[in-house]
Amino acid sequence: MPARGDWGVPTAASVALLAAQGFATIVATGGIGTGLDVARAIALGASAAGIARPVLRALAAGERKGALAFLDGVEKELRAAMLLTGSRDVAALRKAPRVVVGELAAWIAQLGVGEGR
Repeated sequence: MPARGDWGVPTAASVALLAAQGFATIVATGGIGTGLDVARAIALGASAAGIARPVLRALAAGERKGALAFLDGVEKELRAAMLLTGSRDVAALRKAPRVVVGELAAWIAQLGVGEGR
């Protein structure tokens, strides 16, 4: 595990905390690498998610075609998550019911973020 692995508050917990405090615009960036990660971040309250590192890796490995294929996969995963949660759009996904367990649930409890939905 890299030295930075135990540093700071995880992105998901930070997003949940900021959303609970009423921030209207939240961009999740750390640890986001798939469409499912994007969906999780949005469901926790993010407005958007940044995925620069995986896109740049795909670009380096497969040039423009590789990056576009990667982004197509991200979009398909996000659409699948939205379908499975009954979310017509990103705004609906942000309000969708969620189940938070494990380490993230512990972080959220430690930060005092309520699970009011």
